[in-house]
Amino acid sequence: MTYQDLMEAIAGRIAKLWPERMLYRDFCPADHKRPSGFLYVTNASYEDANLFLVQWTFEAELTLYAATDSYDAESTEALRLDQLKVLSAFGGPAIQVGDRSVVLTVGAPSPGPGEAYVTFSASWIDARPAAADPDVPPSDAPLMEHYELNLSTNKE
Repeated sequence: MTYQDLMEAIAGRIAKLWPERMLYRDFCPADHKRPSGFLYVTNASYEDANLFLVQWTFEAELTLYAATDSYDAESTEALRLDQLKVLSAFGGPAIQVGDRSVVLTVGAPSPGPGEAYVTFSASWIDARPAAADPDVPPSDAPLMEHYELNLSTNKE
């Protein structure tokens, strides 16, 4: 599973909340539609767990934009309600990503002027991305041919 797979699962669930709203993914233009959202990855990294496994760390943010009134102002209350709707949609203990269930932590920081935010974070263990064949060790791992094994017994 990649962090892109997780992003697709998150985006799919958000799109079901508001099928009529635009959900920007790659970039959010200055003249974006309102109401809408902008979902983007803020961190995707991994560290070694062992020779063949890594622990992924993932963070993403959803920026919510409310509709504006005749004075071009957004409703903070509408933004808070949108945050609550997203939090409720991710209320389960995990999100299904392919054949896996990933525990997803979801938070709603205070809305800013004209925007509200929802943060997503997760971590999981998976195969090392470069290790396509588990029988082939990574290039920096010492090969077994460079080891020597000496056994002795102390029999009297």
